[in-house]
Amino acid sequence: MLRQGKWLRKIKSVKHSSRGSMEYYPEPKKKRTLEDFNTFCSLVLAYEARQEELKRKNKSSNSEDSVSSSTDSAYSEITSSPSSSHGDPREERLLDDVDEEYDSDDEAWDVTTCYCSKPFAGRPMIECSECLTWIHLSCAKIRRSNVPDTFVCQKCKDAKHTIRRSNRVRTHSKTRAATEL
Repeated sequence: MLRQGKWLRKIKSVKHSSRGSMEYYPEPKKKRTLEDFNTFCSLVLAYEARQEELKRKNKSSNSEDSVSSSTDSAYSEITSSPSSSHGDPREERLLDDVDEEYDSDDEAWDVTTCYCSKPFAGRPMIECSECLTWIHLSCAKIRRSNVPDTFVCQKCKDAKHTIRRSNRVRTHSKTRAATEL
């Protein structure tokens, strides 16, 4: 779904919170551009098309020998068929990238970025615009049909609320101390 090596960096530090859980603080990340988003979407669409084709091929074959050969031939049919590639060599390269990136043995498949502590594993994710953390759509309670242009995760929203509240408390305590004098 996304290039794990390109999009994600290793965790910089781990901090144990008072509740006993670990909090991860990733390194600062670069802002994403429209080109990055378009590349990401192209990879997702190519991956989904490949998965659907593999499922159809696996269902149509009955013996185990034909299943293994159909998975090999399914990819070659996708890249060589004019309906899927529309004659665009860039799309064929994207499918090649998807094949390399989403091998189940790939360590990027098991990278955990979401606060639910479950790995990417091909599930759709969205990136927080502020902390640049990738979160599963289901964890963010977002439907695939209603994905926002800009997304701010709950942790960033809560952090803003805490900062505002602490500023009000400090301001309120200063005015109270000034009136008591």
